[in-house]
Amino acid sequence: MKLSAWFDIPNPDGSRKNKADFALRIGVTPQMISAYCADRMWPGRDRMEAIARETAGEVTANDFIDMPNDAQSA
Repeated sequence: MKLSAWFDIPNPDGSRKNKADFALRIGVTPQMISAYCADRMWPGRDRMEAIARETAGEVTANDFIDMPNDAQSA
């Protein structure tokens, strides 16, 4: 799942996810989170691992790469 889509999903209590809090937890600025969500920038390995951890595996490094469906199965 794309990081931007993950932010669109409400928390279990119905509240919205906060990009500034998320940025703080993974050690980047809120502007970097916006860049990641807009595909203007890719996180490095450490940040990708932090994103996967903070999203409980719902967003992984593979989600930052757009591949046609037939190429994914190859």
